[in-house]
Amino acid sequence: MTGSAHLRGIVIAGVLAAVALALGFVTLAMNQTASNAAAPAIIPLKLRHHVVAARTTASATKPQVVKKTKKKPVVRVDPNFTAALKAGLPRSVARALAARPVAVVQFTSQGDEVAKLALGEARVGATLADAALVPVAVDGNGGAVEVLTRLLGKLPLAPATLVYVRPATLYVTLPGFNDRTIIQQAAANAAAPSTTTPSAVATTPTVAAATTPPAAAATTTTGAVAG
Repeated sequence: MTGSAHLRGIVIAGVLAAVALALGFVTLAMNQTASNAAAPAIIPLKLRHHVVAARTTASATKPQVVKKTKKKPVVRVDPNFTAALKAGLPRSVARALAARPVAVVQFTSQGDEVAKLALGEARVGATLADAALVPVAVDGNGGAVEVLTRLLGKLPLAPATLVYVRPATLYVTLPGFNDRTIIQQAAANAAAPSTTTPSAVATTPTVAAATTPPAAAATTTTGAVAG
């Protein structure tokens, strides 16, 4: 029994010695690591302003990245379009006058075969005269029909042709059926500077078809175009 107690004491003493030896090695290793670490550089007070100046110069010489902002595209409205709208013309006629100096407005109707033929003649005549064509169907209300009615007071019966010149001048009213030659000549005359009359503004026109019988209107219109 005494021998066992003595042996146990020797074992405990050995374990404690081993633990102490391990702790000693760990402490030694930590001291060596701390001694091997590079000490922070100490800059003398006299040299600090030189270091600060050098860092400032280095940061100033770095290229500055400038972010470019995309400019929004500027939407420019055609002045001829604006002028026609201000005069009270429909947007379709205003767009036509923005595209061409002369616009041929042709009143047509889906239920009238003569009006359909007149539209085809107006299209050819306007093309030959390098004018814009604006078909206006009088079958329903609203849109260009409403705007032109408000502007003119009363629309001629379809088929009929109105010739507008910039900015918003009603040059001539051609009631009834008009072939391509008549429309081409009317548009060509309207395009000539000497024949346009700025005083004949589209807000105060007279519609020949409303007051003149068809036969007399055709005679008057032919004379006006030929002249």
